[in-house]
Amino acid sequence: MELHGDLESFSLAQLVQTLDGAQRTGKLDIEGHLGSFAIFFQKGRVIHAQSPFSSGLPAFFDAFLEHEGTFNFLSNVIMPPIRISQSTTSLLIDATKLIDDYARSGNHVEPSRLHVSLADNDSANLVTLTADEFLLLQKACVPGSFDKILKEAEFGFFRAWAALNGLANKKMITLTQLEA
Repeated sequence: MELHGDLESFSLAQLVQTLDGAQRTGKLDIEGHLGSFAIFFQKGRVIHAQSPFSSGLPAFFDAFLEHEGTFNFLSNVIMPPIRISQSTTSLLIDATKLIDDYARSGNHVEPSRLHVSLADNDSANLVTLTADEFLLLQKACVPGSFDKILKEAEFGFFRAWAALNGLANKKMITLTQLEA
């Protein structure tokens, strides 16, 4: 079963369920506005993923940011090591929750168009940072686009987005949208 098409006609969740149900082994390539994604299946189970920003489980979730684009399933590929061991159902539930939370945030700026820089914060109040916020704050010391920070941090869009929002809420960074 070779499979190819566009994500507007066949959602990523449907694709993952179809490949799981058919017990397929191979690689699902996705080309979208954010770049190239790959999800690897072994007998229907997701075992690894790659995104422009990360690999493994975060990359699997990153792929759900694509709603437009094309996909192609290849069955004759060299398989990478297993990095994802969750069940398909569990993965899809987690991905749906992440996408819903992101949609509710109302902030849907392309990573390449979001500029991150340190804020001018002269407050004497103590601030507690999570480990992810601390890492992103270090990356924001050199102002740059969010996609550059994503690639350097290597822990996926959704995890980085949560840390970025935490830093913005604590007034540690400034987020500005770059003009097209």
